[in-house]
Amino acid sequence: MIEKKERNSNIELYRIIVMLLIVMHHYVVNSGLLDEMFKTPLAPESIFLYLFGMWGKTGIDCFVLITGYFMCKSNISLYKFVKLLLQVELYNILFGSIFLYAGYMPLSVSSIIQIINPIASVNTGFTSCFLLFYLFIPFLNILLNNLSKSQHFLLLVLSLGIYTILGTIPRIGVTFNYITWFCVLYVVASYVRIYGIWRSEDKMFWGGGIPRFNFNLRFKRACNAF
Repeated sequence: MIEKKERNSNIELYRIIVMLLIVMHHYVVNSGLLDEMFKTPLAPESIFLYLFGMWGKTGIDCFVLITGYFMCKSNISLYKFVKLLLQVELYNILFGSIFLYAGYMPLSVSSIIQIINPIASVNTGFTSCFLLFYLFIPFLNILLNNLSKSQHFLLLVLSLGIYTILGTIPRIGVTFNYITWFCVLYVVASYVRIYGIWRSEDKMFWGGGIPRFNFNLRFKRACNAF
């Protein structure tokens, strides 16, 4: 008898909400509404649409966190990567063919290459960057599974500090890149999966009072680990 994997209803609900947020974002950004919103940015309709469609990057981050949460305990094989790559190619060819048939794209050699090329842009292309990031996962797992809890926490603080704190300081530019940011999110998600966020007596804390989390003490322990 084949053993069925149990599905986490909380994660599934979380995934559904994130998908809706991404759809909302693309509806606003790719529908031509932005031009009208820029004309009257303070109008109630524009403010509503700004709020309605502002969750695109948040949704991407949430999906990568889900990936890190599950993949940090999984073995990534070449078969899994090829399977993901073929899925991307299938949708590229399917929708590319529809665009060509509808006349949305001109039939040319460059258009064909654009359709079948899975790595379109490492600068802003989410799919391209996620495929490349996927290749880093086996190496990230080797690194993270051989770190102590304190070392993992210190790596998390260092990674988030560079991207979220230094970037807010004037005249210190932090260039955003999907691949490196996905690696940072992977470090965060894997820490949550392996060690949890709130712990009391080595158990996950889900309620029953205010969680005890001493950041200074944990940071000192992490530094002492070195």
